[in-house]
Amino acid sequence: MKSLSLFYMLIQGCLSLQLDTSSSSFAQYQKWNVALNGTLSFEFKTDQPNGLLLYTDDGGTYDFFEIKLVEGALRLRYNLGGGTQIITVGQELNDGRWHKITVKRNDNKTTLTVDNISQSRTSKGKEFQFGNLATNSDVYIGGMPSWYNTKLTRLALPSVIFEPRFNGAIRNLVYVDAESSAPRHQRVKRSSKRSTDYPLSYESKVGYP
Repeated sequence: MKSLSLFYMLIQGCLSLQLDTSSSSFAQYQKWNVALNGTLSFEFKTDQPNGLLLYTDDGGTYDFFEIKLVEGALRLRYNLGGGTQIITVGQELNDGRWHKITVKRNDNKTTLTVDNISQSRTSKGKEFQFGNLATNSDVYIGGMPSWYNTKLTRLALPSVIFEPRFNGAIRNLVYVDAESSAPRHQRVKRSSKRSTDYPLSYESKVGYP
């Protein structure tokens, strides 16, 4: 197992992020300003059947998105204020090959697509705004930072802290959201003490604070 929490590799001509199951292994990206409509996509590959791929929430109230592998299937669990919804797509996705995930929001309808296979769910209620951008969390990839262990009230889904970490590679995290209708590859946030933009289309934050 790699001793570093994460490192960059050049695979098939595309920069990817390698994560492991160590307690300091995770990546942190800027907020997904999804509001009512938006799309988030990325690619992953692994040979492990279970692991947390992505989590973001409204700062500890109701709304959240959690994407994880469960026995080789891709599961999206989310809440937009009207109760938890679950969408499961795919099987045997821990085959060591690249797979593309897309989550698309359109008001009360949420669609999960894995390798061009899609399923959708409709949320109940009257208000489907995803939290408030000022208080929403960043987007976490591969696991949650350990400092959340003592700040569970800041999580809309506290159980996420106990999910097994993702062991594999991630690449091409792209947002389409209220900030811009054009797809945007995410850029690097290197540490909590400084903000360094690398000439890359990826962004990570390791082991903070």
